[in-house]
Amino acid sequence: MKALCTHAVDIHAPAEAVFDYVSDLTRWPAWFGCVVSASQPQGRALAVGEEIHVCMHHGRRRWQEDFEVTRFITNAFLSLEALYSAARRIDFRVERRGRITRLSCAIGYPLYGGVVRMIADAAMGRRRVQRCVRESLVHLKNMLEEHAGVAAAPDDIDALSVPPVARPVPQTAAQTVRVG
Repeated sequence: MKALCTHAVDIHAPAEAVFDYVSDLTRWPAWFGCVVSASQPQGRALAVGEEIHVCMHHGRRRWQEDFEVTRFITNAFLSLEALYSAARRIDFRVERRGRITRLSCAIGYPLYGGVVRMIADAAMGRRRVQRCVRESLVHLKNMLEEHAGVAAAPDDIDALSVPPVARPVPQTAAQTVRVG
């Protein structure tokens, strides 16, 4: 079984700038919340088949994983697949929509241990990963919009992930009041 956590944000910046920021591994710790460091060991530019090292953390626990670039299309897609893990993936997709760029991130990871593990992941693990993806993309959005000179909204995740609820305007009833 595989769990998948996805989120997307609309960024007021050119698609080229967004993709350059996402594909620059040295910048990942600045905006990607669960990443401590990321590097390409040979020092070459990212391309299909290249190997990268990513050091991640959860609380006090740190671990390092080696990923392979499985899909790299400039200004469109960056997909990484873990070398030694059965199904761990990180996918970025950049879409140009007029003056706005939509950045989508999907993180997939394997679940072992049967029904009990699936229930525990649904209760705690998946929410943690989903929150990390959402917070990281909102942080990246604000960094890129600030760099582009667009007035960035505060890091309000609820404003980006949940559409505003239509609230009725309070109605004041006009009644005649008799005094005396």
